[in-house]
Amino acid sequence: MTCNEASRLIGPFVDDELDVRSAVDVEGHLARCAACAQEKSEITALRDTVRERLPRFDPPDGLEDRLFRATRVVALPKRRIPWRGAALVAAAACATLVAASTLHPARDAAVEEIVDAHVRSLQAQHLTDVASSDQHTVKPWFQGRIDFAVPARDFADRGFVLAGGRLDVLSGHPAAALVYRRRQHVLNLFVAPASTDEPRRDFSLRGYRIATWTQDGLRYRLVSDVPASESDELISLLRGADSSR
Repeated sequence: MTCNEASRLIGPFVDDELDVRSAVDVEGHLARCAACAQEKSEITALRDTVRERLPRFDPPDGLEDRLFRATRVVALPKRRIPWRGAALVAAAACATLVAASTLHPARDAAVEEIVDAHVRSLQAQHLTDVASSDQHTVKPWFQGRIDFAVPARDFADRGFVLAGGRLDVLSGHPAAALVYRRRQHVLNLFVAPASTDEPRRDFSLRGYRIATWTQDGLRYRLVSDVPASESDELISLLRGADSSR
């Protein structure tokens, strides 16, 4: 997170208006940036001063009732639909629902969050916290910052170059993000502890391909815009590397 991004969110952060993920991002940035932490202190002090010194006014009696009466919705008369027409409408609705279910299968709600995290990482100065192609540099960087061993591997000889890693937040919990490059493409591999074993699942969303699987007590989520054959190749390398540890 950059200072410009944090500056826009410090006010909502002070007023407890952010979602958990954004709040964790801001809190992490404030811990690292003295200037933004000072801005947060100034906003907090201003808020406290306003609460203490500005006068409060009680609304006049009956104001709430008058507002309700003024905004009351007038019920419109219902139009009757002949039973034959109603049956056609219902059939069309069912057909639309079936078509939508077929063309757009239900996705794990977390997939949206994963794609958001991937897109956010592509912003300037947000892709990596540790930039290195040396797995012996990236893996130790996570120690003490996250409570599990991060299986950093470099596959440059196969065309998947380890570019580094960073801390991220998924579903309100810290996650490791390993960054790979394939030609001009960026692939994000999110790693977090898994409570249960799950088979591999694949999704497509907003032009990105997402693959999720669990292995050795960890959940992996790979996001990329490379062809399926190439993302499958990286997944095979990752799964083979983990099983050989």
